[in-house]
Amino acid sequence: MRLHPLAAGAASTLALLLAACGGGHNGAALPGSGNGAASAAASSPGTGTAAGTGNTGNAAAGSVSGMVVGSYFRNARVCIDSNANLRCDAGEPSARTGDDGRFTLQGTAGALVAEIGTEAIEFDPAAGTARPVTQRLVLRAPKEAPGVVSAFSTAVSAEMEGGLTFQAAVTKVALAAGVPAAKLLTDFNREADATDQAALKAGSDETLARIRRALIDADSNADLRTTLAAAALTDRYYQTKAPYRPQQDVSTYEAPPAGFSPVAVQLVARHGSRGLSSLKYDLAVYNMWAKAQADGALTPLGQQLGADVLAIMKANFLLGYGVAGISTPGYGNETQVGIQEHTLLARRMLQRQSALWKQVGEAAGSAPRQIVTVTSGVDRAVDSGNFFVQSLKAAQPALAGLVSYPPAPAPYPDTGSAVAQPAGTDRFLLYFHKLVKATDLVTNTADARYATYQDSQAYQKYKSADADLLAKQAGLFTSSAARAAGRTLLLRLFTPAFVDKIDNGSYSFANTGSYTYTSSDGKFSSTLSGDGKTTITTPGDAGALLYELYVIAPAMKAEAGVDFTPYMPVEQAKFFAEANDTSDFYDKGPGITEKGAATYKMAQILVDDLFNEVDALARGDLSHAAKLRFAHAEIMIPFASRMGMKNVLQQVPVAQTYSWAGNPWRGDYVSPMAANMQWDVYRNSAGALLVKMLYNERETDFKADCDGARAAGTQHFYDWEKLKACYGHVAARG
Repeated sequence: MRLHPLAAGAASTLALLLAACGGGHNGAALPGSGNGAASAAASSPGTGTAAGTGNTGNAAAGSVSGMVVGSYFRNARVCIDSNANLRCDAGEPSARTGDDGRFTLQGTAGALVAEIGTEAIEFDPAAGTARPVTQRLVLRAPKEAPGVVSAFSTAVSAEMEGGLTFQAAVTKVALAAGVPAAKLLTDFNREADATDQAALKAGSDETLARIRRALIDADSNADLRTTLAAAALTDRYYQTKAPYRPQQDVSTYEAPPAGFSPVAVQLVARHGSRGLSSLKYDLAVYNMWAKAQADGALTPLGQQLGADVLAIMKANFLLGYGVAGISTPGYGNETQVGIQEHTLLARRMLQRQSALWKQVGEAAGSAPRQIVTVTSGVDRAVDSGNFFVQSLKAAQPALAGLVSYPPAPAPYPDTGSAVAQPAGTDRFLLYFHKLVKATDLVTNTADARYATYQDSQAYQKYKSADADLLAKQAGLFTSSAARAAGRTLLLRLFTPAFVDKIDNGSYSFANTGSYTYTSSDGKFSSTLSGDGKTTITTPGDAGALLYELYVIAPAMKAEAGVDFTPYMPVEQAKFFAEANDTSDFYDKGPGITEKGAATYKMAQILVDDLFNEVDALARGDLSHAAKLRFAHAEIMIPFASRMGMKNVLQQVPVAQTYSWAGNPWRGDYVSPMAANMQWDVYRNSAGALLVKMLYNERETDFKADCDGARAAGTQHFYDWEKLKACYGHVAARG
């Protein structure tokens, strides 16, 4: 995951981290036996001392002790890497780990390296099993925290070499893992919180698998530092398909000024992680693979690709079957990752504003306040809203009776349509990028939604026919750079002769053919055919489609269980990620300076909705404790632009071209899966209101013009009346 501005409050989380790292345990010895004195020392109980002091456990002065964890690695070689070559050389203080991965080294504290060879044993404390290590690993730990050598300490080391401080590196890696920074460099096998332990275990397993694969692929002359960094760095370049991670630890939020208490919450959220939207990329790639198989043109890595693509395809055909809350199985549904994203997002909202929700729940019988819930009406947005609400109810049953779904706007008589949308649906508010004449036509200029309909039509025309936009997008996957990146990927999978046939136009492929998959219980079956519109005619096309499977695989790990990272080295992932960001920047994001607000003017209705809700509170109308809105990336991206957010609304003149080097806009910051904007509203006894904005749960500034609206003495709280004036309640259309 590519993360952007680091969380506030890192200093406080670092203090917790330093108190937590290197903690020992006094449990019974684990299976297996150590090797002589080194093992005996390594197995001794620890007392847990601060990371970065050079001493952990009961080690004597002038020594370093700690542990090597994934599960636990016994008989791994650990050394103080005095010459910084990431190898344990003769003359460097070293020791072998004991039963539970513990070691003690004699020498001055420094950066550590753990060489885990095939002579080592991996013990899984959860399963109670031990097994030989079959493929070598190399792990690192920075001198600031030598107490636990793990995949995470390796990632922290790599981030530090990329220019981050230890504190910033820990914060970044912890955010990517979705855990508090204080827990990152600890023995997570003994983590008490089940959610944090699961996140740490999953992150460790994923990174260890990447390191194993990277070491296998590296030739004998490869630079070990570069190899490990490519595998361990948190930037995986998933962009708008990045699984969601909260961008700040809830314990670090700025407290409201004295006298102010929470009174309401506003939420706009993208749906959670999903599968592929339709039978496109997977089928085209599979047809390419099948031809290579028929030609005998597969490399050893390429041989596995076909099975992995079919696993993704089958999982999408059956996606959501048997899952409570998903009514129509198949492509486009949320995955277990997506369900969890909204489940935990709701829990964190309750935790963040615990006083508010306790008060709302206790008053439910006498002075009920509504939790208004609306969606775009599209299945995955509807399902996200339902999973979010179910999580609220499960955590605080007293809130169950307060959830309300307002009537959908009646069909406009202009359309001649009698089709009414279900309660809780608002296409104008949450699907404004695709308003259509058949169901949404508004001709009455006095109607509040007339402007939104017109803005939507203008946007759709811009996206399909604007010459400057189409020119910017046309060469993204046909350029020489795209050809080179695509060839690099294809040559890992297929013989040069096969790749040349794609490159010279002799071979092309499309998403053609029909498939049927049936659930394991035999009660659900799905047959689908490709439409032939997704094609591979160049190496750039092939690389772009492989990238689409790479970015969707993390969302489908429970359903497909496929790791696509072996097919997508970091450099190629980075190339196709930037190409995707470029396309999104121009047709969903801020876009071309000369086009004005063409890509985001239609989001004004959503901005108005949030302001109107807070305005009601200012008038003393407390009927809504929250308004929850669930939508899509096509809504979140223009909404962020219309809000004028810093590092978001930075357009590019037509004479120039968007690039990562020249613009801070990134898809994985603006709209990862389950992306969200939340406004926490506070009130004092005099009725004055303050608003704090969270974007992906990070305290975030409103537009730069509103810096003067900040409440005195605060960093993140804005005076409502000044904020409203700054936006013109809301900035005028046009």
